[in-house]
Amino acid sequence: WSMPTTREADCTATGDTSCVFRIEKLDGNCATFRVLVPNTDTTSPCAYEGTDSFFTIDCSCICAIKCLNDTCVDCL
Repeated sequence: WSMPTTREADCTATGDTSCVFRIEKLDGNCATFRVLVPNTDTTSPCAYEGTDSFFTIDCSCICAIKCLNDTCVDCL
């Protein structure tokens, strides 16, 4: 099983899909991403949690990426 992803700009990552990712590895023209989900622990300073879901994309196929401000990610 892997976390479904979406490319919709208004993604809310409610547990069904996520549009928030972290680059884990760059290898030539490819990037491996980890899927992130909102942290449900309201006492944590970390806005997102890392999942065990990954995907790799050829960076020449990406037309746009929206970067987040620096943020803490839990469970990495």
